[in-house]
Amino acid sequence: MFDFKLPLISILGLLTILVLVSLVLDYLRLLRRPARIGLWLAMLGIIAGFFLTATAVMPDNRFYGPAFSEVKTSQKVVALTFDDGPYPPYTEQVLDVLREYKVPATFFVIGRNAEKHPELVRRIVAEGHQIGNHTYNHVDLLKTNRRGIADEIDRTNRLLQTITGDMPHVVRPPHGFRDSVVIDAMTERKLKVVEWSVSSRDWTNPGVDAIVRRTIGKVRNGSVILLHDGDGVAQSASRAQTVEAARQIIRELLAQGYRFVTVDEILANTED
Repeated sequence: MFDFKLPLISILGLLTILVLVSLVLDYLRLLRRPARIGLWLAMLGIIAGFFLTATAVMPDNRFYGPAFSEVKTSQKVVALTFDDGPYPPYTEQVLDVLREYKVPATFFVIGRNAEKHPELVRRIVAEGHQIGNHTYNHVDLLKTNRRGIADEIDRTNRLLQTITGDMPHVVRPPHGFRDSVVIDAMTERKLKVVEWSVSSRDWTNPGVDAIVRRTIGKVRNGSVILLHDGDGVAQSASRAQTVEAARQIIRELLAQGYRFVTVDEILANTED
């Protein structure tokens, strides 16, 4: 775990300065003996920046701290998760599909959208699904300061508690992006960071068949599937493809013997 509590954007800024200074020193031939130290320092700075950025955006990486993308289990269980809602009419349609097949899911909701549609949040909970925090404004937390991160999370938690009576204990950072500062904020609030192991990029609306194929082909025991019932805070793009794809994904995985569970339940199925 990388435990240096400095925002990634600040670290990248320092590395950029290091690279530029090292290149200038190499150009001026001030760090060329006994080897081209300036050039090597610049290369190391570039590599470090790439590594730190990659580990912040890869959903299955725990470099900055605990984040769950899937679990190791011998049981045929999967967790179906939906991001960016609630967003009528698509959240309602997704809920209808889930009710039809009697499977639970986890909805990572945006606070601003939940505030507009509290009745959908209440329906999600009433029908046995889990609610997670997906920040209030769906902002990139890597570009947000500590106070901003705290406000995004706390504001959403308070709102969801007011609507449902319970405060979420799982969170998914927008786009899955996180660094040490983000993880630290979640840990302070006793929130589990939940990423995903299966993504079909359904938000690009690539077609129902593509969403289904990309999902089914990656699923294994303990997978966490990412789909979208919403469209950020814009709430303008259609999610009709995701609704139909969710139906086909559920039908196919049930036929393969998989059991659908919430995020809480799949984390409880972890086997050492």
